[in-house]
Amino acid sequence: MEIKTDERIINFIKRKIEKSKNVVAVLGIEMLVESGGCDLDTNDENYRVEEEYGFCPEDMLSTSFFNAKVEKFYRFYKKEILGMQMHSTPAYDALMRLHAQGKLSAVINQNFHGLPQDVKLNKIIDLNGSIHINQCPHCDKDFDMQYVINAKGIPQCDHCKVAIRPGIRLLGERVESAMMTQAAVACEAADVLLILGKNMYNDRLEYSAAPEHEQLKVLFTKSEFEQNNKVNFIIRDDICKFLPLIIN
Repeated sequence: MEIKTDERIINFIKRKIEKSKNVVAVLGIEMLVESGGCDLDTNDENYRVEEEYGFCPEDMLSTSFFNAKVEKFYRFYKKEILGMQMHSTPAYDALMRLHAQGKLSAVINQNFHGLPQDVKLNKIIDLNGSIHINQCPHCDKDFDMQYVINAKGIPQCDHCKVAIRPGIRLLGERVESAMMTQAAVACEAADVLLILGKNMYNDRLEYSAAPEHEQLKVLFTKSEFEQNNKVNFIIRDDICKFLPLIIN
């Protein structure tokens, strides 16, 4: 197993986690990709999507696009977003070990695919919503993901006959203030904060702690250009290879 990170850094982070009573994990794009998803924000994916649909992913995942071109939105959404097949990885196994030890106090999910089906963790904060929650904008009736997938064309409420609203946060919308507060409080209280990949919206949750609170922040990213003076370490190894090394 090829690991780029210095062994001294690995052992330092491992000791901090062993002594910690409160670890918070923030799941980003890298966790999604390593478990079978796709980063639609890469140059190659942007080009492919624009060739097929005539618009880039960022345009189509916006409120204005959903309101103006709902049929094209759902053609893209059902294939490209709901079509991703997620599976567990050694990184999720490591998080479940932390959970079993009583150390993992919160998981803040910045993706909207949720966790792989066989991953069981408590206190999940889906900061950008979830593909599993869909609702009629008129009568508030809930519909599951399978209803959306199976619908021909635009998924409609079976009562109101209007387009169902996907339960994800579209670009142009703000995170619910109560959920952002919940996530910020969890981050502030953590002894160790594991930031497992970039935020799909590129608008960072502010990772901060009270001055008297000692906190280790570790950012995982594949970007060689990432510079972040708010974290203690930047790790560029695969998350699924690195987490099992620091979590017993």
